[in-house]
Amino acid sequence: MWKKTAGILVRTFLALFVAGTILYVLNSVFMPKYVSENQDGNVTAEFYKIETPIDAAYFGSSTVYNAIPADFLWDRYGLASYTRANASQTLWQSYYLIKDTIKVNRPQLITLDVSFMKYGEDFCEEGSNRKAIDGMRFSADKFRCAKASMSGEESIYSYIFPILRFHSRWNDLKREDIEYAFKRPQVTYDGFIMEFDGVEELEEFDMSEPDEASFPDKSTEYLLKIIKLCEEEDIDLLLMKTPTYINNWYSAYDKILSDIADSRKKCRYVNFDAYEDELMLDRHYDYVDGHSHLNVKGAEKFAVFFGHYIKECYDLPDHREEEAYSRYWDKQYMRYEQAKALH
Repeated sequence: MWKKTAGILVRTFLALFVAGTILYVLNSVFMPKYVSENQDGNVTAEFYKIETPIDAAYFGSSTVYNAIPADFLWDRYGLASYTRANASQTLWQSYYLIKDTIKVNRPQLITLDVSFMKYGEDFCEEGSNRKAIDGMRFSADKFRCAKASMSGEESIYSYIFPILRFHSRWNDLKREDIEYAFKRPQVTYDGFIMEFDGVEELEEFDMSEPDEASFPDKSTEYLLKIIKLCEEEDIDLLLMKTPTYINNWYSAYDKILSDIADSRKKCRYVNFDAYEDELMLDRHYDYVDGHSHLNVKGAEKFAVFFGHYIKECYDLPDHREEEAYSRYWDKQYMRYEQAKALH
């Protein structure tokens, strides 16, 4: 009897192992690789490859991953940091990514771009959700992030088993889907995405403001959760508005966020649009796509000012003379410079 039971258990285990292996392989092959295009889809996953503790992590939408070059900040200020932002990253996604970041590689400073405070419960972009969430390590935070982000037409199981979402890609599979199924090359620059274009035609914007402006309840709820989390973890939180040159922000927003930040510990708010003269950003040569994102030239201008600002306001170390840091981050900066030189 015992031998029969043991045989059943062994066969069951082997069947589950084979099924699990097949599922793992299919997931790995069919998931988009974001290598030759849409490299921002690797921002989330590449965070786990950092080889040193970090001082700061930067969260927000695509305006952040085009604006804060972590490798440049290393060379200029000796900061070990990562730009953990994604396209159309909502406040609830930032919350769970911040939780995940603290557990994996706890920073001293978290900065959060608040541009997406304007979007609430009804905002959902599945493509952006996938880029932000699929690369997260398997955890309760990933599950909760997906639950908070997905539309009613999506299935939570497709975030656990991506093959359920991407099985229809079989006809679009490319060589890189096989080549990078189990190990992808690093394609971002510690979360930073380089843009090289400028703006051909300057657009004039209506810079008038409404009489009143407010944020949706869901975004406000998650902002307060982020503030509370940072307070509990004794981590400094900088709420920021990344510089843009479009009419997408109002002084009423600044007032709301300043009041919130001023009432909490270890939290401050700054709108970097207010430092337009100091940043000296050129509308032709430092922006792309209608002035909502910075190119690499504009990003480095901003990074000089931004890095100086956070070094002045926060007690963050300069690691450039520390071998354990310089061995890794000097290599990262060299890779960053080589990529710029190719353009």
